[in-house]
Amino acid sequence: MKKFAVLLLFIALFGGLILYRRHEMKSLSGRPGEAEPVTVETVTLRPAEFADMLHFTANIESEETAAVVSKVPGRTVLEVFVHEGDAVKKGDRLAVLDDSLLRQQILQAGAVLGKASVYASTAGAEYRRMAELYKEKVISRRQFEQAEGASKGADRQVQEAKAALGQLQIMMEYHTLKAPIDGIVLARNINPGDTSSQGAAFLLSRQENVKVSGSVPEKAYSSVQLGQDVTVEVDALPSRTFSGRVSRIFPFLDPAARTGKVEILLPSEGVLVPGMFARITLSTGSHEGLALPREALDTLPGTGETICYVVSGEKALLRTITTGAERENLVEVLSGVESGEPVIAVRSEKIRDGSPVRISGK
Repeated sequence: MKKFAVLLLFIALFGGLILYRRHEMKSLSGRPGEAEPVTVETVTLRPAEFADMLHFTANIESEETAAVVSKVPGRTVLEVFVHEGDAVKKGDRLAVLDDSLLRQQILQAGAVLGKASVYASTAGAEYRRMAELYKEKVISRRQFEQAEGASKGADRQVQEAKAALGQLQIMMEYHTLKAPIDGIVLARNINPGDTSSQGAAFLLSRQENVKVSGSVPEKAYSSVQLGQDVTVEVDALPSRTFSGRVSRIFPFLDPAARTGKVEILLPSEGVLVPGMFARITLSTGSHEGLALPREALDTLPGTGETICYVVSGEKALLRTITTGAERENLVEVLSGVESGEPVIAVRSEKIRDGSPVRISGK
């Protein structure tokens, strides 16, 4: 008895599904005579001017990046004063290297300079004395020239000692790594106790402005001009739109991708940071096209194709169309509808492919 009841329930459910399917097929078929014609208003393709918009993606980069490299490799790092993310000003100390050996060399060079200065002073005084004696013809010309040569040689020794000391003092400055620009510390590659190398110890980024760098297709490359206004949208800041201008166009194309690189310079406004992903839109001109109101178009479920309904005789016929540019409430139609064909002006759930319709006023 229980099995019989289950069988009856199964038959009832199966029958219900069949009836429901027939009802859906009848609704979709839209055969004339099964429904009253729907009164509709129609429009036709009309000419309109559309802006030619170029869209491409881009990456946000630092306006300027500076690598701080030690000029005296092989020195021990004594102190590091900054961390990644710190803001620094030009001239700020970043790190100090061990300069103990150099200090000894500077002391020695100072002593050499002192001795040379004393000798030059003595030689100069002797030269002046000999010059007076030579004028009085007390000494020979040879004695005078020897005194003159000794004085000039002593002066050269002083200059050489000063130059050597100056070079060591410059080297002393190299033992303090300083920020070459105002910016943010992007990377710190040394720690106290490390040995300095020829690699970048710090990477600094200037971020008052940022560069938005992207590639445009070969066909659109020639239409991009310096100074063109652009709109920048950033995925990380969906509620904001930024305006800028084309600041640089690279004078060559990537032979593999057939694209040209374009840069836009923008104020960072404290929110745009390197590494963000951006979408660029710029106008490259305008063109005439044929358009339909946006209300006349719909999207076919499951395919994403754009459709409209054309009135032929007393039926609504579904048309798949290709669209182009958009402007306000108008959408450019590239194919799918011929000029002069009546298109239902407003989509309705009552209208399907083959539905009976009546044009308003006829």
